Amino acid sequence: MKLYFAAAALLTMLSCQQSASNSSQATEKDSSAATPATSIVAAGPQCYTRISGKDTSYLQFETDNEVINGQLEYRIFEKDKNQGAITGTINNNIIEAEYRFMSEGTTSVRPVIFKLENNQAFEAIPSSFDNQGVPVFEKDQSKLKFGNEPLVKGDCK
Repeated sequence: MKLYFAAAALLTMLSCQQSASNSSQATEKDSSAATPATSIVAAGPQCYTRISGKDTSYLQFETDNEVINGQLEYRIFEKDKNQGAITGTINNNIIEAEYRFMSEGTTSVRPVIFKLENNQAFEAIPSSFDNQGVPVFEKDQSKLKFGNEPLVKGDCK
């Protein structure tokens, strides 16, 4: 149960950051989502990191055609870290994956979505949560909203 509250707190923090952005930035992001993108994912491991205050997020993955496998980790200050595997697909630079992770001694599963753009990975903000606290995302990719603080591409650990 604590896990869902931690995930909800993280997602709330991200959505607050999203609402704080000005409308011109939101318009730029929305218009770029409608433009067809060529694949920017190179062969080999791809690693992205976000440091926000005392919180750190780390995304590492490799692709095989449209299939993606990797690791995702959230280290939120004064909270248990969430660390686990992601598996899913990448299409038009949008990663849709299942995140299977361990937190507080419990294994959990939830969906995650990232948009890759300009050596950055922007995490999608859920449109809602189901009755068990699991994030629910828009099915139409053009309607997805993304956080303003990206994970930045860098060297892999």
